[in-house]
Order: sequence, then structure tokens, then C-alpha cells
Amino acid sequence: MTNVGDNTRTIRTQEYELGHTEWELKRLATQAQLVDPITRQYFKAAGIAPGMRVLDVGSGAGDVAFLAAELVGPTGSVIGVDRSPAAVAAARTRALERKLGNVMF
Repeated sequence: MTNVGDNTRTIRTQEYELGHTEWELKRLATQAQLVDPITRQYFKAAGIAPGMRVLDVGSGAGDVAFLAAELVGPTGSVIGVDRSPAAVAAARTRALERKLGNVMF
């Protein structure tokens, strides 16, 4: 934190407050597994269906994009974007490991 006159402001050193370490990306993946049923229900209620194209903004390590890719199926597609090169690299690796041809980061 720095003090400038009467104003106090925080100078951020990274895009995501908790960073994108391997440990944090694993924690986020575990969290995504726990809330998957709720997220899946929300996406279905929102109308995400086979053949759609989805944009995932703030993808992190890709868990929500992977769920969306499952819902849109092979005739649909998902594009995930994130400010963090580390998160995008992790998401790309994980998509390759899952052999997902309908999602890209």
C-alpha cells in the first residue's frame, strides 16, 4: 500500500490476487469440481446447449470452459480468455490432456 495525500491505494503486483501458482490452479480445479453441479444447472437454465458458441472471460485454468465445452458438444465451441499467461498455458495443457477439440484458449 502507498499513501498519497489523504488517499490510500493498493499497488497490485499480479492480475489475480492469489496468483497462478501450480498450487493455486489445483485449488481452483478442486473448487470447480465442488460447484460443478450448481454451475452445470445454471448453464442449462441459461440455455447453453449443443451447437452453441461460448466465450469464457476470465477463464483461469479452464474449468468453466471445459464444462461449457461438454454442454455444447462437438458441434459447438468454447473460447476462453484470461489476462494471465500462466493460467492460459495451464488451460491449454489441460484441454490437450482431455482431448477437447471444441475448446481453445
